[in-house]
Amino acid sequence: MALFLLIVSHILVPLVFIVAVGFSRAASRIHWLSYLALAVVYLLLIQRAGAWIWLGGYWPWLFWAGLVATTVWCFVRRLPALPVWPAWRPGTILSLGFNIGILAALSVPAWSSLSAREAGAEPIELRWPLEQGQYRVGQGGNSHVMNHHHGIEAQHHALDVVRIGRFGLRTRKIAPGVLEDYHIWNAPVTAPCAGEVTNVAASAPDQNPPRSDPDNPAGNYVAIYCGNVTVVMAHMRQGSVSLKAGDKVVPGDLVGRVGNSGNTSEPHLHMHAVQGRVSDHDRLMWEARGLPMSFEGRYLVRNDVVGRRID
Repeated sequence: MALFLLIVSHILVPLVFIVAVGFSRAASRIHWLSYLALAVVYLLLIQRAGAWIWLGGYWPWLFWAGLVATTVWCFVRRLPALPVWPAWRPGTILSLGFNIGILAALSVPAWSSLSAREAGAEPIELRWPLEQGQYRVGQGGNSHVMNHHHGIEAQHHALDVVRIGRFGLRTRKIAPGVLEDYHIWNAPVTAPCAGEVTNVAASAPDQNPPRSDPDNPAGNYVAIYCGNVTVVMAHMRQGSVSLKAGDKVVPGDLVGRVGNSGNTSEPHLHMHAVQGRVSDHDRLMWEARGLPMSFEGRYLVRNDVVGRRID
C-alpha cells in the first residue's frame, strides 16, 4: 500500500500537473498561469521532500524537462489564442479559486522545505562516518517537512542515511525480502570525531522489515563525547560493536556496522549530536539540546547525496 501511494503522489500526480499545463482547456491566461504555478510548486516540493530513496532520484529531473517542454508547446501553440482574464462566470471563477487555494496550501510545505538548509546555529564539523559508496539522506534538515525527527529536542537535526546503488535505488530488488537486499546493510561505520565512548549497546537483534522493536528505539548504538558535544550513531548490526564505555577513538576508527536493530523500518544509519557530555539514555535520545552537524562544510538535508557509487 505504501509503495502504491508513493507511485501515485510521486509519479502520477506530477504527470497530471505537467499534462494540465500543456493540454488542459484553460479558460484564460490567468487560468493557465495557475496550472503552471501549481506544477512548479508541487515539483519543487516533491523534489526536495519526496521519498526518492524508494523510487530513485532521477524522476524529478525528468519531470522538470517534461514541464519545460509542455510549457513551451502551450506558450507557442495555445496561449496566444486565450484571453488574459477569465469570463466572470461562477464555474470559471470557482475553478480559478480552487487552483489558487491548492497553490496556497502547497506553498507552505514547499517554503518549509526551502528553509530546511538554514541550520539556525553554527554546525558541529564532523567526519562522514560511511566511507564506501554513495549515500542519500532519507531524513534531515531543520524542517518538519524534511525531517521527521525535527520535533524531538535531542534529534532536532538528526540524519537517517541509506546507501544507494544503480538508478539511485536503496535496494538490490524492487521488493526486498532479506536484509542483505539493502545496499547499506553491514556497511562499516567509523568514528566521526576524536573522543571518548560514553554509551554502547550491542546485543539487540536485527529485525527483518517490516518488523521493528519499538521498545528499544535506538537498537545497537555508540555515543562518543568529542569536544563539547556527544554524537550518537544508532541501528547498528547485532554484535558488530566491540567498543565499551571509556574507550578512546579517533576519526576513521571502526565503531560498528549498519544493521536494522531497534525501532526502524529498514537498514539505515541514524546519527545525531547533542550539546555537552551526556550519558543518561533518556537525555541522550530525547531531552538534551540537539545540535546541527556538518560534513566537509555541508549541513545535510533530505535527499542530499554524499560520496560516489561503487559498482
